[in-house]
Amino acid sequence: MSILDEQIKNKNLASAYIFEGKNPDYNKTFALEFARKVFESYGIVQENETNPDLYLIDKEGSVIDIESIREMLKNIYLRPENSKIKIYIIHQAQDLRQEGANAMLKSLEELKSYVKLIFTCVNKDTILPTIRSRCQTLTIQADEPALDIDMDYLYEIWSDLYKGKIESFYKNKEFFDKYKEDRQTIYLAIEKLYQNLIKYKFSKNELDLATSYMMKKFPLISLDKIERSIDLVETIKNASKTNINYDLSIEKIVFDVFREGKR
Repeated sequence: MSILDEQIKNKNLASAYIFEGKNPDYNKTFALEFARKVFESYGIVQENETNPDLYLIDKEGSVIDIESIREMLKNIYLRPENSKIKIYIIHQAQDLRQEGANAMLKSLEELKSYVKLIFTCVNKDTILPTIRSRCQTLTIQADEPALDIDMDYLYEIWSDLYKGKIESFYKNKEFFDKYKEDRQTIYLAIEKLYQNLIKYKFSKNELDLATSYMMKKFPLISLDKIERSIDLVETIKNASKTNINYDLSIEKIVFDVFREGKR
């Protein structure tokens, strides 16, 4: 029996949870299934889609604005229609704006006993520490979603950039232009590239032979440089949800790699 199943059985639920996993879609499915089980433990058998006491915020990759949070917080103070329990799910909580996160924090401190909050995310460290400290965190095991991108092609361009060949970016600019309307894919692919570089440095056995072969093409890169680059990509990825210029964001990442390679 899992920890959550045991909590449901004993009606010993936490007030708030963070479900952290690599696959956002699976995180959402997991949270909804958990909510269904909780309702059933209270004798409430109803489809999630029609349950008035289940509240889901899902912006599908966009920023979670303060208005959505305010609307939810208004609802929190109303008693559940079933008179027993209400559940709120904030999907992709790393997309919360600062003012929304701060508003959530105040409510977490004053939650009624009949309210349960669930945050889903791919990385719990992107959620305010003051929110994390008030939640029970569970890591969900699931495969990362497959990226629709030619990773080998990206590896080739990136290894050239680290070797000081900035012309490789301009010769292959069409490759990046393809993702102007799907920019999260290219940002996630770049993050995956850096994660594989780290694995190649410290745990080669975790990589398949094809990826290990591509990693050999990279010059020696310090962990500090890789971590700085990951931080930059993460910052730009989050900022992209507020419609920053795509071409400028890619150039900023590319020239960062070029400069790091020359140091």
